[in-house]
Amino acid sequence: MKAIMDRVFIKPDEKKAGAIIIESTERTKSGIVQSVGEDVKAVSVGDHVIFYDWADLPALDGLVAVRESYLLGKIEDE
Repeated sequence: MKAIMDRVFIKPDEKKAGAIIIESTERTKSGIVQSVGEDVKAVSVGDHVIFYDWADLPALDGLVAVRESYLLGKIEDE
């Protein structure tokens, strides 16, 4: 599946069993970029990114679609 325009397809990170979740008003998610549209400049395939929880739209095969402007950043050197 190929993303188009300013869309980014992301495979969300799995929830960790037994983790303590602290709710906040601004929730974020993270995941690995699988495909980027031709207008995307800030990230590339394989980047680990964070994005707003409300910004994702379901795509196929467990992926989510996000506009590039809804990305918050890249996770570096874990």
